[in-house]
Amino acid sequence: MKYILPILLICFTTVLSCKKLDKLTQFDLTYTSEATISAGIASNLPFDVFTPDVTTQSESEFKGHNTAKNLVQSIKLKKMLIAVTNPADRNLDFLKDIELYISAEGEKEMRIAWKYNIPDTTGKEILLETGLEELKPYLIKEKYRIRLKVTTSKIMNTDITVKLVSTFRVNANIMGI
Repeated sequence: MKYILPILLICFTTVLSCKKLDKLTQFDLTYTSEATISAGIASNLPFDVFTPDVTTQSESEFKGHNTAKNLVQSIKLKKMLIAVTNPADRNLDFLKDIELYISAEGEKEMRIAWKYNIPDTTGKEILLETGLEELKPYLIKEKYRIRLKVTTSKIMNTDITVKLVSTFRVNANIMGI
């Protein structure tokens, strides 16, 4: 009985230490990009829309978190948000389905986010479903590109500009630890 309290204290201290260490070794990177979906008729056939290259500035991002590219263990997509930026009064209710793919030099394209059967009541932004794919090979590069595979359900009279906000969770070793 007299050993239970010290054992519980050691377990509690270990759990707190692990949580503090996780805060030091895990951090988020957020990147924003834009794409323009061209005006046109509603189509049940998917079509592609590309973002310009997204510059990662990974070396300086990692350095700012006291780590380096070679110390990164894992990078996974935590959250992907798509939002209308222009025209300001437009919603995303024209979308039926959307899939997002990432690519980078020397890496094959991979699906990273999606949303199917998007309701007509959709507002200006959608939080997409994401997978658990390992994205380190893409995010340690200087740049990557996102391809949107879009299926529309309504006629679009004007081009629509959307913003993509990608939040990636990085798990890395800290320099000197």
